[in-house]
Amino acid sequence: MSEGKRATPTSIKQVFITGIKVCLSGFLIFFLLSRIGVDQLLRQVTQANPWCIVASILIFMTSNILGAVQWHLLLKSRHVNLSLWQVIKFYHVGLFFNNFLIGYVGGDAFRIYDIKKQSGDLNGALTTVLFDRFIGFLAMSTLAMIVTLFWLKHLSSRITVYTIIIVFIVWAAGLFFLFQERTAKKFSWLFKLFLPKFVHIKLKEIYYELNQFRHQRSLLLQIFLIAFSVQTLRIITHYFAALAVGVKTELYYFFIFIPIIALVASLPISLGGIGVREQSGVTLFSQVGVLPAEIVAFEFIAYLVGILATIPGGLIFAVRKDHNKIQ
Repeated sequence: MSEGKRATPTSIKQVFITGIKVCLSGFLIFFLLSRIGVDQLLRQVTQANPWCIVASILIFMTSNILGAVQWHLLLKSRHVNLSLWQVIKFYHVGLFFNNFLIGYVGGDAFRIYDIKKQSGDLNGALTTVLFDRFIGFLAMSTLAMIVTLFWLKHLSSRITVYTIIIVFIVWAAGLFFLFQERTAKKFSWLFKLFLPKFVHIKLKEIYYELNQFRHQRSLLLQIFLIAFSVQTLRIITHYFAALAVGVKTELYYFFIFIPIIALVASLPISLGGIGVREQSGVTLFSQVGVLPAEIVAFEFIAYLVGILATIPGGLIFAVRKDHNKIQ
């Protein structure tokens, strides 16, 4: 800290909260390793099939390109006219930092910064990133719901089924309120009750920006189709990571479990989802006979795949001239 600057209560609070989240990640990893054994986990990872890992990386990279295309369409709809190549670069920078920041969405701040800097449109940056995230989570939960309905008889745990149903209902309700302005207005008093006035005003402004997407049905159809493709590829990424360590369980379990794992890991309670992702994976995949060591191994490999596939974003950030301006 430079001279003349003192730590503010807000900065101290942020450091404290971050410390708690890092501790949670560390505790969960320690707990899993104490159950599994470091030697067993290392054996699983070091003996993994390299071709399956390569396939997993290529699949994930393909999903990233499609994700950038999805975001590019949203930006164009808001008259933020950037080239697809620029959007791909910004998208990958965000993905890279998602691996290390709190939850899976920390890198979104970098995306918002980049678009704001290029276009001067903060609302456009916020709404496109938020809607991009929303559509991704909705697509994940919808895929899980569809697969669950088809393979319900294969699931021994009804808790998993209920979880999927609840998650799907929450995101479907979110879509309903997002596009049904009259209904949303009836519940706006809740935000006034619990939020400061300036926050409520800003959220209201963002809501109306997001609400405008309902008029662009052709765009919505394209976005949903791309989002389903992106999430399908990212689920298959985990499947190939599992194949790499010798897991032979059916693919449809990944379509049911991975969305739950991704949603839990995206909560801002850990560092990059570390620990939370592995623990939730063990809880779910253990139900279908996968060993804890195999689960942690393939989730760890999937995490490494995510880092390797987004290294271009880290390189782009490292060489560009303005990265030191981001706070």
